[in-house]
Amino acid sequence: MPATSTVLVFRPIDDVEAHLLDSWRTVSQATHRFLQLLREFDLRQGWRSYGNVDCADWLNWKCGISRVTAQEKVRVAKALWTLPSIDAAFERGELSYSKVRAISRVATEKNERELLTFGLSASASRVEAYCRRLRNADGPASSDEARRLHESRALSRSFREDGSGLMTVELPRVDLELVLQALEYVGSTLPQDPSRSLFAKAADALVQMARDTLAGRNGEGTSSDNYQVIVHVDANALSGAGGEADLPLPTVKRLCCDGVVTPLIEDEERRPLHVGRKQRLVTGALKKALFARDRCCTFPGCHHTRFLDSHHIQHWADGGETTLDNLLVLCTTHHTLVHEGGFSIQQHRSGRYFFVRPDGRPVVLPMPSSAEDRDTPDVATSLAAIRGDPPSVRRS
Repeated sequence: MPATSTVLVFRPIDDVEAHLLDSWRTVSQATHRFLQLLREFDLRQGWRSYGNVDCADWLNWKCGISRVTAQEKVRVAKALWTLPSIDAAFERGELSYSKVRAISRVATEKNERELLTFGLSASASRVEAYCRRLRNADGPASSDEARRLHESRALSRSFREDGSGLMTVELPRVDLELVLQALEYVGSTLPQDPSRSLFAKAADALVQMARDTLAGRNGEGTSSDNYQVIVHVDANALSGAGGEADLPLPTVKRLCCDGVVTPLIEDEERRPLHVGRKQRLVTGALKKALFARDRCCTFPGCHHTRFLDSHHIQHWADGGETTLDNLLVLCTTHHTLVHEGGFSIQQHRSGRYFFVRPDGRPVVLPMPSSAEDRDTPDVATSLAAIRGDPPSVRRS
């Protein structure tokens, strides 16, 4: 029996596109309904009768949603309760869940209409990027984000039976950019090999960095101006007045403490109008005086004398002056902890400064400077006592 041939009939591509968009609108509407039910279920604590710790735990169990994704769905569902215009557009299928998720992180009663207008016309990736910049410029929100990124840094490795291995590194973007620039620099010094791929060159550069470090060939001192990380941030954002930023504000402020600032003036369309000259916030003479006074990292118990940064006690963006009295020397690790790790520096009633943990407790040190200061340790005096510094170098 001869085989019968099947004739495929294709609809016009415009019809396919129209049906595709209608289907996606239906998906968005269904997602909105799901979040409505989820919000009610969570508010009434329907998950508690199953012994779950929270609604995200119930979603992970009953719906097969990963806990991180489930937590985000619960957050969005609750946020939509206070965003009626965005909620209505989502219900009509005019906004996708991806856009709503991004907008709900930064939307308020004041900017809801503006964000809705932008979200209706922009792509999901543009909405994500814009909302991320707004969130970075928000003081409290960006502090939490910077701390989360800092605490999630990790390096893992695994070895295979064939003799190879895999290394995975998770870093905040600014630190990853620093590593990539270092790899690019080391890669440029490697012998030319036309058969080597770009990925293989980066791997060889990493190995060469390790060899140079272990062989004592790495340089010391501050970073070179030949390699820079470019970060865009609104001037208003640094003073807490809102705006946009490429990175969380604590990270931006850390980079500005001991970095190079190039002012760039733009018009309303973000077109550059004027680029100022580079300004180093801590001058060479001031930096020499600062390092001569502190000599090493001033964080309690730390004695590092290499990889040191100049830190503004009161950041210059908050009105702090670039003077010796407003500066401390911190190693790179503790400089990051102060800006992104939740640690802070506070001033005692006596005028001296001390470090405070993320939970609000002071970093306790032995040998208080006086009886009245026994409850609040003094950084400089206590460190001087621990190191055996002569009285002439102790800070008052």
